[in-house]
Amino acid sequence: MSLATDFWNRVNDKQAAKNLPYKSLLQSLQAIHPGSVLLLRNPSEEPWLGHLMNRGQLFSRYKLKYFRGTYKRCHQNASCIWIMKQGMIGTGFAYNAPSPGSPGVWYRHSWGLDRSTKTPRVIETTYRFTDYYGVSLDHEECKCFVLQNILPMLNTVMKKVNGI
Repeated sequence: MSLATDFWNRVNDKQAAKNLPYKSLLQSLQAIHPGSVLLLRNPSEEPWLGHLMNRGQLFSRYKLKYFRGTYKRCHQNASCIWIMKQGMIGTGFAYNAPSPGSPGVWYRHSWGLDRSTKTPRVIETTYRFTDYYGVSLDHEECKCFVLQNILPMLNTVMKKVNGI
């Protein structure tokens, strides 16, 4: 195993020992991909953890739709999909398939959801992952999500525009 994998295994073990929701999430993700690691240093970094515990699900990776978004800005990209009425928001974790000899990794991630079909289709905006585990946000939750992810970005833009 690599040093990074060892580090994240220690983080996962430590957080799971002291935080039941974190442990439950880790178990759910490792049931899908045994031996995988969760890149979440602290449960407080995941504002939707309670929703993931109650409503988390594996979303189909088949028939993905693509929406060209900004690299490494999945939360803002998903917000834009909802703002432009192109879909709803899914948030949670995305799994990257392992390279030979290393476990897979679950990353915090958000995506759009096309609900025009019987099974919601993932609208990917950054990178095609192997699996998506998360929660489908309803209209009110989407509003909160957008405020959490767009307002801080707008604040940064306004400071740069105003030379602060």
